[in-house]
Amino acid sequence: MSMAFDYIPASLRYPGVYIEIDGSQASLGDNIPAVLLVGQKLAAGTAPAGEIVRITSVFDAQQKFGVGSMLAQMAARYRAVDEYFDVYVLPYADNPAGVAATGNITVTAAATANGTLALYVAGKLIDVGITTGMTTAQIATAIAAAFTDLDIPVTAAAVASVVTLTARHIGTCGNNIDIRLNLYGEIKPTGLGLTLTAMTGGSGDPAPGNLPTLLGSNRRYRYIALGINDAATLAAWHAESQRRYQPPVQGGFRAFTTYRGDAAATMTFGETKNYEHVCDLALEINPTPTWEMSAILAAAAGPFLYTNPVRSLEDVPLPGAIGVTYFDDFPTANSLLFKGMSVMRVAPDGNCYIKSLITMHQYAPDSSADDAYLDINTPEVMERIRESQIATAKKAFTGTAAAETNEGYKPGLRITTVDSVTSLLLSHYQNVLVREYGWCQKYVYYKANLYVEQDPDNPSRFNFRDTPVPLSPFKILAGRAQFVKRV
Repeated sequence: MSMAFDYIPASLRYPGVYIEIDGSQASLGDNIPAVLLVGQKLAAGTAPAGEIVRITSVFDAQQKFGVGSMLAQMAARYRAVDEYFDVYVLPYADNPAGVAATGNITVTAAATANGTLALYVAGKLIDVGITTGMTTAQIATAIAAAFTDLDIPVTAAAVASVVTLTARHIGTCGNNIDIRLNLYGEIKPTGLGLTLTAMTGGSGDPAPGNLPTLLGSNRRYRYIALGINDAATLAAWHAESQRRYQPPVQGGFRAFTTYRGDAAATMTFGETKNYEHVCDLALEINPTPTWEMSAILAAAAGPFLYTNPVRSLEDVPLPGAIGVTYFDDFPTANSLLFKGMSVMRVAPDGNCYIKSLITMHQYAPDSSADDAYLDINTPEVMERIRESQIATAKKAFTGTAAAETNEGYKPGLRITTVDSVTSLLLSHYQNVLVREYGWCQKYVYYKANLYVEQDPDNPSRFNFRDTPVPLSPFKILAGRAQFVKRV
């Protein structure tokens, strides 16, 4: 018997019709991508720190990580944008050696007319009723008493005429909590005088820990939102992203985070990084906290990349982000894009959109400038190409024998040769990656540069080197208008 079967034996004499069913070539399905939210939990949350858990709803996140926690807020922001991907969470407990950030609201003058104070903390409204006759100390007490929403990331306490705001979480995250008045043009009560002191003093972020152990190997997380974004945390996730991107894991991820600060601070932060799988969006000084913005960015960019990894992400909306200002001058924005920092834009109505989403990769190993991984699309599409090649090769070659050349073997024998590997790679590139998916181009170049060999030291192994040419996201149209006065 020359044809290969899995279940019908050669030693068969009993009469009958025997047809085995082989589904190895039939699969067209795909799994739901998994997203991982990384951040801090409150002590009230029931989930143990350092153990990844799945969440099924925003309420579930509030129970597991605490109402008002970084992670509960991230879950709410993520699910408001993307309802399809599976969401997992890696919770960290606050660092007991750290310090919570604080800020102040000082009442300097009493109101001379009744009114409502519109105070915003982290973009969330706190309405305070103010009446004439209230002393500055009474106004401070009223402001502190108005902090009844547990979702606001600070607590408030009044002493005399000063309200002290304390971040719910310990660590540098509290330094990114915005405090402002009249975000939407509300009128402050007449005569009322207030001085706002920004949140500061937060220190001591949770240590990233052993990420290979924490993430495990049972599940692939394609997109990660980093609510904790200090330099040590980013460095740890960068190292893990590199490990997972290459063999033997071959299951990398794109990580999204955000940075809040002025142009100088943002450039200084970005230019010291070199991370090809991490995007850091420059927020300028806007109300939405960095951790919420990271979740919004992951929810907006991740599904878009998964649908089509080569399309530009320019003008992808960031629902839920509150925009007041952004780096809108060309020199600053352009410079940020040369320092590993992504940029957004804010429309006149306050809605936020991605302008250019890049990785933090800037340098080659010899420290020369390197734009190989400039766009986040590049590592994404290269990984997707590899995944498609792996799936195709497994279907074609699993369970076969290896031979260098075809020496006249009968059709139906499961034998893999250099020619069959070459043919499969060429067909897959032309018919799937180019024609069907539209991810790649330059088939003639690819064909001319493809090299396949049977390993000279291991006849069970084939080696190949190919040169895929992925499409790039469209970003710039440059023209030259050369006018004449008479033709």
